Amino acid sequence: MATVFHSQRRYRVVVYSNDHPPSHVHVLGKGCEARYRLNCPDGPVTLWDYEGDWAFRHIVELGEEIAARLDDCCAAWSRIHG
Repeated sequence: MATVFHSQRRYRVVVYSNDHPPSHVHVLGKGCEARYRLNCPDGPVTLWDYEGDWAFRHIVELGEEIAARLDDCCAAWSRIHG
């Protein structure tokens, strides 16, 4: 697992080394997990699914943060998965 960045709310945005296409990241923290499709290289970033008690505004904020760091996320996916 490679941490791509920590969100403003201190969630970890990661790419798993043993994961599967399509390109996506996992967001972990506070007993919750969400997955966002990256649609590399140009997006758009979309919510795939989630588990846990998320506040809707956090889901939206995380998607925006991932979109703002899309180049970093896609580079991490490509480095790990080719």
